[in-house]
Order: sequence, then structure tokens, then C-alpha cells
Amino acid sequence: MNQKQLKQESDLIDFLWESNKIEDVEDDDSFAQALKAWQYLNKQKKLTIENLNKTHGILMKNQPLDEEAKGQFRKCGVWIGGREGKPWYALPELMNQWIVNANDVVINGQHENKAFLEKVIKEQHVTAEVAHPYQDGNGRIFRLVLNWQRINVGLPILVIKEAEKNLYYEWFN
Repeated sequence: MNQKQLKQESDLIDFLWESNKIEDVEDDDSFAQALKAWQYLNKQKKLTIENLNKTHGILMKNQPLDEEAKGQFRKCGVWIGGREGKPWYALPELMNQWIVNANDVVINGQHENKAFLEKVIKEQHVTAEVAHPYQDGNGRIFRLVLNWQRINVGLPILVIKEAEKNLYYEWFN
């Protein structure tokens, strides 16, 4: 393994661990499931509802969540940070459009200005989080997707530290 690969591996481990910590999920099994979810997602050439849901199911496999909520869009209302998530019945259409946009960045963005790509990927992350399509695990799944997009356009993995989560939460204001 060369220096660049070692750095990527180290960043991936930091990213997964810190992403879990942001949600107060700090056990080894949850890290292992996050790694499996990443490995699955990272093999995908493009996003689909099916592989997004499968990634969520892997990520949430051993989490305290009803089995029918793992790997499936929610079928109920939710409140996040004092605001209501998008209506559950609108999620399939919203997420289909979001996936089209997310794939467009990956397919067409590889030769774009990197600062522009970072901004667009960040905006898409916020859009997915605001939709909040899953009962639980939205932050973790969409941080996985954010980094999947980043590496597919030639950007490094973004490690959002739990200690800096207030800066991350400012993205949503």
C-alpha cells in the first residue's frame, strides 16, 4: 500500500468512527456495519433507490429500530432539530429526483471546479437530510453518500469530527 492509499484508509476509518460518534453510536459492531455499508456503497457506479436502501439496511442492521424501518423509507412523520421532515408520502418522488441530481454530479462533475463540486455536494447532503427519508440513520447514511460522491469526483474523504459537529449543523441553517 502506498502513502496515498494509507491516508485514504486512515481517513475512511476516521470518517466512519466520527460519523457514528456524531449520533452517539460508539460501539464496535456499529463501526463494523458502517464499514460494510461503505464497502457496499463504494462498489456502486451510480445511486439508485434500491442501493441507497440496501446501504441503509446494512448500516442499521443491529440498531434499535423496527426491522421494517431498516432499508426502507419511513411511513410516518418525524421531527428533526425542531422542524418537521418532509411528508412521508412525498419521499419516493423527492428521493428519485435527489438521486438524479446526486448521480449527475458524479457523472458530469469530474472535470468541474473542485470548490464548486464541494459546494454542490454539500447542498445535496443538506437537501437529503432535510427530506429525512428514514426513521433513523439519516445523518450516517447521507454522510456516506456525501463521501461516495466526493471520491467519485476526485475529492478526498471529508471527516466531520464529532467535536466539530456544531459547525456541521450550521450547514442546515
